[in-house]
Amino acid sequence: MGVTGDFIGNLTQHNVQKNQGGSFPGLENFFFPREVEVSFFGQIDPYARAEVRFEAEQDSRNSSLNVNLAEANLTLMALPYGTQLKMGMMRNRFGYLNPIHAHDWPFIDNPNVLQQFFGTEGLVESGAEATWVPPLPFYLEVLGGVFNGVNDVAFGRGQISDPLATGRVRTFFDLEDWGAIQIGSSVASGQTQQQRSSIIVGFDAKYKYTPPGWQHAAVSVLGEYLLSFRDVVAANLAGIDQTRQRDSQGFYVYGGIQPFAHGELSKWLLGFRYDRTQYPAAPGTEWAVQPFLTYYPSEFLRFRLGYKQTTRSQCCSYLDFQENGGSAKQVSEYFLQATFIMGAHPAHPF
Repeated sequence: MGVTGDFIGNLTQHNVQKNQGGSFPGLENFFFPREVEVSFFGQIDPYARAEVRFEAEQDSRNSSLNVNLAEANLTLMALPYGTQLKMGMMRNRFGYLNPIHAHDWPFIDNPNVLQQFFGTEGLVESGAEATWVPPLPFYLEVLGGVFNGVNDVAFGRGQISDPLATGRVRTFFDLEDWGAIQIGSSVASGQTQQQRSSIIVGFDAKYKYTPPGWQHAAVSVLGEYLLSFRDVVAANLAGIDQTRQRDSQGFYVYGGIQPFAHGELSKWLLGFRYDRTQYPAAPGTEWAVQPFLTYYPSEFLRFRLGYKQTTRSQCCSYLDFQENGGSAKQVSEYFLQATFIMGAHPAHPF
């Protein structure tokens, strides 16, 4: 059993607050619990394990905390031919970041491309994922999944007879004295709420360099690139609705450096992230830069102080605040994040 808490403070312009155009829509100029999580996980028997997670979060400044079931799943670990099967409600293993809960992210907020393509909560579905690691001289993981498809932004059909299908291939290379790198590619195919086709393809890579004798990585680099192929309904010149395919793309790149091995300075990390994304269902592009500073008093406690500058080609992001109108092409935000972990906690990803 484990408990984690993740708290965010946000400062931005008043017009951004009015139009809910910040990185946390509806919570601009506010200090709030983004995620307080209680987790239960462990072995059922030698062949199966399970996890159940409950989350409490605040989604608007005038609301109380909402408690919901975040994950509840069973993994069968010793099936024939080196396969495993995970069933239940889970964060889909699409790309690098989506399976990771927010308190374990290497930066403060959700990258813009994932926010626009999958929404604030990411890709969380009920269904099943099968994993196979073939007997090769190098590591290769192959994954396939079938889910209901209830993501309001990308896949909202919501029925298993027309499912959301996912796939992922991942490999890992140990470069010995030069660090290690993980490379993956993912695909998700389903239908939107309007029963139109939606396909998202992703590529991700992460590199870490840990010098000999160090307890932490000195350098980390992470990036994801996504492509969306989506059918949307648009009116032609005669005013008749027609289905057209809209292609969009986006990416983010993160880098972190923790250059001291021991002493008080080893508890500090300097990070930077660059985002650029198109909107998958409307015209427009947004890009952002985010430098931040992290302080680790221990492995169970973390503080971050960051700044983010977002620029939009249109006045509004279709996802967050286009219905509110107004002007928020330039958004400047300051963040304070405090995160703690009590009790057991699942292993951190590479």
